Amino acid sequence: MAANIRRALLYWAVQLAGWTLYAAVFGLSLWLGGKYTEGHGWALLITVLIGLVVSHALRAMLLRQRLTERPMGLALPRLALVALSLGAAAALVQVLLHDLLFRAAEPILGGPAAGIVELVISWTILLLGWGICYFAWHWFVRGRREEIRSLRLESANREGQLANLRAQLNPHFMFNALNGIRALIDEDPARAKLAITQLSSILRNAMATVKRPTVPLGEELDIVKAYLELERMRFEERLRTRFEVEAGLEREPVPPMLLQTLVENAVRHGIARLTEGGEVVVAAHRVMSGIVLSVRNSGVYTPGQVNGSGIGLAGTRKRLAMIYGEGAGLHITNRDGMVVTEVELPSGKAQDTSFK
Repeated sequence: MAANIRRALLYWAVQLAGWTLYAAVFGLSLWLGGKYTEGHGWALLITVLIGLVVSHALRAMLLRQRLTERPMGLALPRLALVALSLGAAAALVQVLLHDLLFRAAEPILGGPAAGIVELVISWTILLLGWGICYFAWHWFVRGRREEIRSLRLESANREGQLANLRAQLNPHFMFNALNGIRALIDEDPARAKLAITQLSSILRNAMATVKRPTVPLGEELDIVKAYLELERMRFEERLRTRFEVEAGLEREPVPPMLLQTLVENAVRHGIARLTEGGEVVVAAHRVMSGIVLSVRNSGVYTPGQVNGSGIGLAGTRKRLAMIYGEGAGLHITNRDGMVVTEVELPSGKAQDTSFK
């Protein structure tokens, strides 16, 4: 209701401003030419009133015939006919009022027909220009509405895809963690019980954070540390961990379960395959474009093997593309005898995945 009132007030304000400006320009031209009189002022006021009435009538006819919804090739000829008919009506009303109110002036009806024809053409041109502006406004508004609708659909689609990818993370993580606990059951039942307790705590935290588009890096690191403690029960001295996080990055927003997925991949496809075990190093540092998160682990990365084809990393790449666009990237390389997985996150806010 309030929106309709605002639109109506805006419409009449623009109407009044437009016709007043037209009358002012016409009156100024008369004044500069030394022809302006008090009678011209009243005549211009009548012109403004007639203009308000006939342009509003033109709008009503356009809306009733839904011409603004039709192609330009069909709408413009009809607009011209409507403008001509209303222009003739406006010219007739102006002539009658002129001859009735300004008796001292030379009557138009008794004068040459060219004067009336000139008035009809003038009003027709004015109304045709008004109608074209009205069409342009409607086409602009319609284009904006279509753009907003497209953005909403795209946002809903992106949010659905992100929700689907986020929903895959917990089952994926739980499946891998339970496999690790299963290996502990025969070797050390007491540790297996403790591992289940830790897993419960990890899942509780993970489920709380995964519902958010981003979480502070500090919260993500807490989950990673808890996960590594769980894995250390199984691997014992075979798993060595180290954290190299630049000070001041704890509040930086990152996608939830991002680092945890990278660490899990490093343990499963790196440390677990080495008889002597190895080291996992979790690092984060600031760069000019944002921050870089990295996970280094002992082992050798062979492109095309399982390292980059599991749900975890494949889903991570999709999530990064949807959240940050082309500004983020995930790269896996061999460096100094270690497998290095790096994620570049651009500074500033991630792309908004919901339309407001």
